[in-house]
Formats: sequence, C-alpha cells, structure tokens
Amino acid sequence: MMLSRVKSASINGMDARLIDIETDIVRGLPNINIIGLGDTIVKEAAARIRSAITSSKYEFPNERITINLSPAWLRKKGSHFDLAMGIGLLISSGQVSGERLKNTGLLGELALNGEINRCRGVMPMVKVLRNGGIKRVIVPVGNIEESLLVEGIEVLAAPDLKTLVNYLNNLEDRMIHTSIQDSKHELSKDYSMEQVPDYIEIKGQEHAKRAVTIAAAGGHGIMMKGSPGTGKTMMAERLPFVMPELNREEILELTSIYSVAGLLNDENQIITQRPFRNPGMSITIPGLLGSGVPPRPGEVTLAHKGVLFIDELGERGRDLIDCLRIPMESKSVIINRMGETYKYPADFMFVAASNPCKCGHYGDPRKECTCTPNELQAYRSRISGPMLGRIDIHVELTSPEYVDLTGKDGKSSKEMRDEIERARLIQKNRFNKSKAFLNSELDDAALKDVCIMRGDAESLFRNAYDSMALEPRSATKVKKIARTIADIEGEELIELKHMAEALQYRERRK
Repeated sequence: MMLSRVKSASINGMDARLIDIETDIVRGLPNINIIGLGDTIVKEAAARIRSAITSSKYEFPNERITINLSPAWLRKKGSHFDLAMGIGLLISSGQVSGERLKNTGLLGELALNGEINRCRGVMPMVKVLRNGGIKRVIVPVGNIEESLLVEGIEVLAAPDLKTLVNYLNNLEDRMIHTSIQDSKHELSKDYSMEQVPDYIEIKGQEHAKRAVTIAAAGGHGIMMKGSPGTGKTMMAERLPFVMPELNREEILELTSIYSVAGLLNDENQIITQRPFRNPGMSITIPGLLGSGVPPRPGEVTLAHKGVLFIDELGERGRDLIDCLRIPMESKSVIINRMGETYKYPADFMFVAASNPCKCGHYGDPRKECTCTPNELQAYRSRISGPMLGRIDIHVELTSPEYVDLTGKDGKSSKEMRDEIERARLIQKNRFNKSKAFLNSELDDAALKDVCIMRGDAESLFRNAYDSMALEPRSATKVKKIARTIADIEGEELIELKHMAEALQYRERRK
C-alpha cells in the first residue's frame, strides 16, 4: 500500500481551482473517510466508488482508507471528483500504474456499474488544469465536445472505469483520444432562416418591428406595452434569430456558463446560438440572479449575449423587477455567499412586455378599459420610475385592423437581420475593435465623439429636454438611440428625422 496523488479541479462560481486528491491506505478497521471540506455529494462518493470498482472486477481494499481533497480549506461540491478518487484508490492498492497519469487531470462521475457519467462545469475545470501546467485531461465521453474547445491541452475521453484502467496499465489503447486539432465540429453552427419563426408572420405591427430592429442593432433594452393578443411575445421570441451570430469568444463563454449550470446534454454540448430566457411567473430573485453555495448561474447569466424576456412585467413583484437594475447597468452579477464573493457575467438584451392596465385594454380603440383610476395607478406603480428609465425603447402595440391581417406581408426576419448586421458592422468599424462596441455601451467620452447632431436635430433635442422633462440618463439614452437609427440609415451625422424617431421611444406617463 502507498500514498497516491492525482490531479482534479473544483468549480468556484464561474472559475475553477486545482485540487490534489491524496489517497492513503493503512491497516485497520475497514473504513473510507473523505476529508477536505467536501459537501454531501462528495461524501456520498464512497458508495459510488466502492460499487464501481467491484462492478469493474477490481478489488476494493478491505482496510482503512483516507482520501484528502487539498487544499482542505476550500469548499468542494460535485460528483466530478469520483473518477480521480477511484483511480487514486486503485493506484494506492497497487492495481493501477500511475505512470501514464503524469501531468494528467481526471474529471468524471462514476456510476454504480463502472460507467463514467457526464458532469457539470467541465470546461472551466479543463481551463484551470491547463493553466496549472497539466498537459492532458481525462473526461467523460459526454463532456468531450466542450472540453475540446479549450486549446493547449490534450483531451482523452473514457467510457467506463475498466477501459480507463486498462489504458493506464498499458493493456489496451481503446480510449477516445483526441485534441483540439482533431475536432471536426463547427463552432459557427447557423440556423436556416426558413427553419425558425419569422417576423413576416406578425401582421400589422411594422412600427414595433422597427423598434425591435433598432433595439437589436444597438443592444438597447426594449419594453412592449399593449393589449393581450397584440403580438408582444411573438416579437420577443423571434429576436435572437435576427441578432448577429455568436463569435468564437462568445461561444466559449456561453458554453462555460451552461456547463457550470449543468444545462449541457448529449444533443446540446456546445452553445452556438444566442440564448432566449423567458422566466415563468413563479421565478424568484435568487432564480434570476443565482443561488446556492457556490451559486449556480441565474436567468440573467443564462441570458448572457442573448435575450432576457420578462413577460407580464406589470404582474411581477416590484422587488423582483428592481433587482434587475444593477445587472442591466453593470452587465454582471455579484453574489456574496458564506464569506466569498462570486461574479457572473450578465450582458443580456433586456426585453419586457406588459399590459397597459389590469384589464389589459387601456388605450385600446377596439375595447373599453374597465379599470378605475385607482386600479390604473396601482398597476403602473408596480414598475418603478428608475426601472423604466433604464429601458431604452418603449413601444406600444395595438390590435391590428382586418385589412392589416389580409394585406401584403411586412418586413421579414431576413430583412431585419440584414439591417441589424449592417448597423453593428458600422459600430464595430467605428471603434476599430475585434468585437462590436454597441451604441448602448457608449460612455460619456465616446458619446460626445460619435453622437454629433445637425443643427435642427440638436434644436429639437434641446426643446424636448424641457418639454418632455428628461433627466440626464434619459437624455443620454435618446442620443444613443438616435445614433443607432442613424447607423441603420447609414448616416454619419444624427439628422432631424433620427432624433424625432428616437424621442418617440421614450416612456410617457399618461
């Protein structure tokens, strides 16, 4: 019997840390003791390891076993330590040679029959192993695709414990052996525009399509208000399909997020399309921002680089709505848990939909509103003024006339996507950056340089500032929207028509 040490990793928020797994077997009463501040899942590994080893026709040591997960002060969570602990135990008992495990990390959950199951958070753990000087990593077959996205480290995938042990003992080479250079998958998987919902299916809402185009082109948040059945949800659901494709950096970041959240599966091992998150009415603040120890990503993080759609905004609790204010501004979420701070990305496009009142027909020319003034005021007060001020674009949808439903088709998703991509290319070239610097992200210095207005546009803006009682934040947003409209039109300066349209998208309290 001897002391063995193998390498693994632990998830810590969106990051990971290197873990040394030490196994010692000594004479004494048969017992297996796992130490190192592991959670219940880690402690339960003892039963999984025992069954996996015996099912694979190896001998489980009938002695005193101590497994230490170092550093001992770091809290550890997850079933991915199973494989490293199991192999460490077999090395210590002399059943496996550790020669092939030099500079090698192990990640994987053991099933009772010895199979190696997929686990969550593999991609960031492979990254930290690579950064720690590890040259090779062994992962479950189900995690192979996300592991291959990490460059600079060799990836091996093992289907079960017996196959891995035979490989380590040089009995056979039957392993899924590959590296990033061998990977054949395409990161830029695009969808055919014929296979997804199309904006052309939405009739009589061309002004709303225009607002959505502006929002997507500049990365602006948008709120759609209108009676039930006017197409607010349909507008939102189609939005990710008119946004530009994800670049490689965004694909890696999103795949890492979904890996940590445990949302990857065999059919969806890499995130190549912009996410669309639509939290239900039962969502809570922890569900939006993240919860647990360490916290799992919440909806705002799962919507990173995509769309966070909050339907029936007026029906949600005020605290729930207001908790989105900081992520919308900072594009990140910071959570404190048990003395540690976790930071998660949250760069999403915010899209909200709401009825205008409790009955849903305030301002509808076809149906009369039945709400009293007090009910109307109470309904509107659920959304705070500061929250409304953080939403760039406000647009109202009304029920289309019959002639709109039977008339010619409006703008299609392809046409909208072409306009959005042209506008984003202008923004990217303007700042000569590898990734687009969207107008919604302009700081004060950049705003002064790029939001140059002609005289009549500036005069209109000056008058609107007083007549519409704009505060500095709202005024800044109007300029950014006008800049986006000018980009869509291919104009260098902000013209009068651009400013006039931008002013129409500000919230007006009736």
